[in-house]
Amino acid sequence: MPNAAFSLIAAGQTDVGRVRARNEDSFCIGTTGEFAVVCDGMGGHAGGDIASRTAVEVISGFLEDFAPPTTPTTSATNDSDKTLANPVDHDPTVRNALSVARSAVLLANQQIHALNKQRGFAEGRGMGTTAVGLWRLPGSPQMVVFHAGDSRLYRLRDGELRALTRDHSLYQMWLDNGGRGVAPQRNIILRALGTGEEVEPELAVHSLLPDDALLLCSDGLNGMLPDAAIARILGQETVPERACAALVEAANAAGGQDNITVVVARFAKAT
Repeated sequence: MPNAAFSLIAAGQTDVGRVRARNEDSFCIGTTGEFAVVCDGMGGHAGGDIASRTAVEVISGFLEDFAPPTTPTTSATNDSDKTLANPVDHDPTVRNALSVARSAVLLANQQIHALNKQRGFAEGRGMGTTAVGLWRLPGSPQMVVFHAGDSRLYRLRDGELRALTRDHSLYQMWLDNGGRGVAPQRNIILRALGTGEEVEPELAVHSLLPDDALLLCSDGLNGMLPDAAIARILGQETVPERACAALVEAANAAGGQDNITVVVARFAKAT
């Protein structure tokens, strides 16, 4: 399959939901559709909306400026999904992309943390944001995935929905440890941008196959809809704009307890 004939076709939508007075989510899709970022701000009056917007602007600007060269080396039939354990295992182009994605998130963290210090917030206080993003390597059937917090990236392939990220939350840690005792609140985040001087995003490399559907979302979506409902909508609505609208509408119909942000992308033949 010639990779140049395929592209990521993406659309996004954000909504305040049915309960919140302000939307603290932000998202961006690259001008060429090669990357997308979703951020879910935290802090309310401390500026969660500013944190998410800052993170999106910094990360997207960094990725636009440091796009790796087009050197496709991996067949599109290679489905060797893996969470990054050792960057030296990857070819130079992938290693460079991983480094750039990490640097983008670190820079966003530094800028939000600096804003918190300017406003007099103590360490661990003030505004912060989650972040999740994907970045397709130009001309390649691979993408770099990065995240910090509980915003998610899903992939629908052959009717099967799979979360490609794992929440950095106390609730997820409780599940990983066997789920014994009283469950902690789901919204206690263990990793976020801006609340500390340092943060380490989780990085991974995943394959892309024709007709893959990708979904980035804030927890205002998956907190309202079970994975089965998300999979059904993604399977029924093949046009990204329509899928976004249907997902937001369904989350609001289920209660809309939080801001809802979604980006839907499909790896398909370029038009």
